Amino acid sequence: MEVLLTQGHVIMKPYGKAKLYSSSQKIPFDDLFDYLPDAILILDEDLRILMVNKSFIKTFDIGKHQQITGFSLEKLDLSLFRDPSVRDNIDRILLSKTYVNEMLLIEPVKNRIFLTEFIQTTVPSLSFTGKTGIMISFRDITTWKKTEDELKSSERKIRTLFEEVPSGIFMFQEDGTILNANRASLEILGLTRFTDIAHINLFDIMCSREPIERLIKEGKNAEITLTCNFDRVKRTTLVPTSKSGVAYFQVVFAPIIDRRANNPREFFILFLDITQQKRAEKELKERFRGITSNLPGIAYQFFARDSGEWGVYYVDERSDKIYGLSPEPLYNWFDRFTACIAEEDKERWTASIQDVILRIVPWDFEGIFIHPDGKRMYIRGVSQPIRLKNETIWNGLFLDITDRKKAEEELRISEQRFFGIARNLPGIVYQFYVRNTGESGMYFVDERSEELYGISPNPLDSWINRFGSHIAPSDQKRWTDSIEYVIRRNAPWEFEGQYIFSQNEERYIRVISQPIILPEETIWNGLILDITEYWKAEEALRKSLFNEIRYHSFFENTCNGVLIYEPINDGNEYILKDVNKATANLLRMNKEDLIGKKLFEEFPDLPNPEIRDLLRRVLMSEKPEFVAPLKYRKRDDFPWISHYVFKLPSGEIASFMVDVSDEVQKEHEMIGQFCELPLD
Repeated sequence: MEVLLTQGHVIMKPYGKAKLYSSSQKIPFDDLFDYLPDAILILDEDLRILMVNKSFIKTFDIGKHQQITGFSLEKLDLSLFRDPSVRDNIDRILLSKTYVNEMLLIEPVKNRIFLTEFIQTTVPSLSFTGKTGIMISFRDITTWKKTEDELKSSERKIRTLFEEVPSGIFMFQEDGTILNANRASLEILGLTRFTDIAHINLFDIMCSREPIERLIKEGKNAEITLTCNFDRVKRTTLVPTSKSGVAYFQVVFAPIIDRRANNPREFFILFLDITQQKRAEKELKERFRGITSNLPGIAYQFFARDSGEWGVYYVDERSDKIYGLSPEPLYNWFDRFTACIAEEDKERWTASIQDVILRIVPWDFEGIFIHPDGKRMYIRGVSQPIRLKNETIWNGLFLDITDRKKAEEELRISEQRFFGIARNLPGIVYQFYVRNTGESGMYFVDERSEELYGISPNPLDSWINRFGSHIAPSDQKRWTDSIEYVIRRNAPWEFEGQYIFSQNEERYIRVISQPIILPEETIWNGLILDITEYWKAEEALRKSLFNEIRYHSFFENTCNGVLIYEPINDGNEYILKDVNKATANLLRMNKEDLIGKKLFEEFPDLPNPEIRDLLRRVLMSEKPEFVAPLKYRKRDDFPWISHYVFKLPSGEIASFMVDVSDEVQKEHEMIGQFCELPLD
């Protein structure tokens, strides 16, 4: 019963010398002992195990069926008890000497840390004599210790970061009192000690007080740019800074949150000196303006956000000068520009923008822009996209291409003239090249090659060989030699020979060209003429005015004139558009003085009704006509000129002009002789 009493299972009430034992109504010691979270071991003075709780069994992985109570501590074989300091401490307890109440022990196998407590206790016995015992508790503090170490490490890292980060950091109160500053902040401000700014208010350093106060009021994280005028700071605060002038800082602002308070009272800013960057940006903008100021247009930056919103971030200040549209207000500049796009191009303009926004591709648009003053301009918009997080930005140019469009139109008209003249030639035009590397071939062959000579222009790289294969065998060597000669000498080319068109048809051709010597190659521009009729009837061809004009007009050293004029006022007047040297000689004027003049105004001596009617007939019927010999001015030094007049695809009229003064003179002499004959 004494054992049950000591374990709390029974209670005892004395009645004189008698004892009354009854069941305990309290929680038994064994049950309470087992539910303690610490691992507990109780030893007697002989170091035999009297009791262990469940936590001890679980902590040290002792088998459920392993009997350890009553056995020596040595049999337990735990590494913690092999530690000399532990054994020494146990011995000191048994000898009632001063001992250590707590120890931090590390279990080497599992690397666990235990807070170990040693308590001297009295172990009851059946003889009711208390003996010295030892209670040892083990509390696993591994996780707590690691957390503590990590916290210390984190704090150390934060301190290191605070001191070593290259950005300046200020901690301050809402009234601007600076609480702390790192080393980088002092270096940025040109200071050496924190005491230099300990008495200075943050608002005295940063010139822009209002933005900081607004951020404090909002209590939100933010990023802004602030300035500091070091000269003013030195003058008003006597801070011994080594800096001067105005500096720019990129600032990150954030409140320091105190979980116990609703509203933060302390804040910090992290700032970086971006003065050099600002200066570089300024220089870059000045260079950019210098470049764009010489462009025939303006630079712009267009954005399209993922939300569907679009507009412009930047427009060159020259927008007003070139396009009559002020850059400000920027938010509606794009709408104002769009309103100036010509109606015939507006749908294509809008569709092109929607397409590049959808596909995020480069933009290229050409169209007509109506200047606010009514002037029609040709513009070209080009840009390249840059994809950002929530939007795409197109950096580009709006170019004024009015002059280019006019040049293209003039080129188109010139090409029409060229092809109009070429189509009236009895042959084809070609362009042959020989490069300095020895490579040769064709750059161009008239599309009528197949019609006139039965040889398709394509493929170009084999055309010269295909054409040469039709040269008659008797002329093959001379054909090949002539080509080799002009290539070797960079000389003009002229060849006449027989061309086998088909089994039943032979023709005669004449090839002529002039070389143009370039740095990397030589180009021959020339004609291949069908001179079959000339070979068959040379005399008849020479007497035929039309054939003589057709033959001589397109040779390099022709003596016949070519005159091109444009009808105006429904064909009642004509503007002289182009003349060749021979024409200028025939009309006894400089070429420059002729071009742009009105035909009948400049030459009032022309047979007015007849010429007007003839030109109008050619204009309307598009059928060529010959013009009887006439003089442009009624002067003895002016020649009699015969014309072959035809209409060009461009709508202009062309005349081949031939000086027939000798023929007219002979005809007059013959008529005079005839008139002098006596009448019988």
